[in-house]
Amino acid sequence: MARIPQVRRVLFNDEEVGMGFNSESGLAVGTALEGFTVSSDPDADGQTVTSSISIVSTHEELQETLGMSFEAQGRYGFFSASAKTTFSESSNYNSTSTFLVARVVVENALRRGRGFRVTADAKALLDALRFEEFNRAFGDSFVRGLQTGGEFYAVIRITSVSTTRQTSLAATLQAEANGLVASGSFKASFEEANRSASSRSEYTATMFQKAGSGATIAPTVEIGEVITRFKQFPTIASDSSAAYEAEVVTYDTLPLPVPTPEEQEAFLLALADARERKLRFIQTRNDLEFALRQPEFFRGLPSTDVLLTVISTYTKLINAAMQHAIKLSRGQISPPRLFDPGELVPPLREPAPIPLVRVPVDAPAATLRLVSLICRTPSDRDPDAGDEIVIRVGGADVADAPYEFEEGMRIDLGHTFPLGAAPAKIEVIELDGGFAGVDDYIGSVVATVADRATGRKNAVLGDGQAVYELVYEVV
Repeated sequence: MARIPQVRRVLFNDEEVGMGFNSESGLAVGTALEGFTVSSDPDADGQTVTSSISIVSTHEELQETLGMSFEAQGRYGFFSASAKTTFSESSNYNSTSTFLVARVVVENALRRGRGFRVTADAKALLDALRFEEFNRAFGDSFVRGLQTGGEFYAVIRITSVSTTRQTSLAATLQAEANGLVASGSFKASFEEANRSASSRSEYTATMFQKAGSGATIAPTVEIGEVITRFKQFPTIASDSSAAYEAEVVTYDTLPLPVPTPEEQEAFLLALADARERKLRFIQTRNDLEFALRQPEFFRGLPSTDVLLTVISTYTKLINAAMQHAIKLSRGQISPPRLFDPGELVPPLREPAPIPLVRVPVDAPAATLRLVSLICRTPSDRDPDAGDEIVIRVGGADVADAPYEFEEGMRIDLGHTFPLGAAPAKIEVIELDGGFAGVDDYIGSVVATVADRATGRKNAVLGDGQAVYELVYEVV
């Protein structure tokens, strides 16, 4: 048998100091106390700030980082209809993406009630030993204090075709938020990743904030906004604080003849099991929904109909697990028992696992860079004319073409192109040359990933008349 702690913290849900608290429902009820004052310690009015930027690898770890683990809140806060609960349960965690959580918690001095006296109505129930009626009306505990300050959480999801690039982007963002790399490093890395199909990436950012007003509580969407809010939040919570936790204590902290309720170990085990199953069902459904929406990240997926059927089954399992937990919390399942989908009417069975195999990257990403083009011998020998040169990479003209050349002239190029497993053909063509206005094909060279990190290449191209030297490199 486990005893309710005499003093515990729960998520703030519009409670007021002195209100009764029902531990089974996690809600404030009637007020049995009066005559008290509420204040904070004037000799300890400073703030306490805790913060972290962390990469999470499981749904439960995400909940723990958001302060919503079963151990942290237990049955007393899990079913509260709070905005934070909604936020934590709508994070859309999936094991394909990488999730990074920015967390800042600011604690002001606790505002606590003192000098509590029982009301006449409550005392009448106690004097008559009507403890069950007292519990229904005023709960088994009461709100003794409120924790003010604020909370800020940002959940950032990063997904990339390349798992290596995905991990690197998350690490860069974490380092930038901690001030270990220059501001804007993540944005630059993200833009670089999306220049290549082999490392195409995406990210989303969602936030929860308790404290602030007006512009200081406006949604943060861009990564730079998230980092700025993360660093400025202690000041925001100081200027415009909010209550985010309630200190709840049992009535035996007062000289009242109220016994402390004891929680059955079987009840806690059954509730923890229902929560674990629900989180696992949610994660599995999220994984499959992500695969349904973004099939390009995976290979060997079953048909859309199969995926939709399995997703529907997991939705039913999630709803059933939540109903089981709610009935447990309300004492409607006595004695408590573990969630068994086979006992439902009609019974449910968890589907066989569907493996989600990531699409492999065909080849390491490389970049082709055109350095310069030098005219050794022009195609047109007329000193008053000149060559009009076009450079093509993969059949497409490079920017700024055509280029005007005369003998001995050099033009610095600086154009870059993503280079995958397939080779890239570089062609040099002189426009409107030759007989009857036919373009002169001066020559071509092929660049491959094997050329990476081998230094600059000097390719001499000629058609029997014109001679050009192309300098390029693969990095």
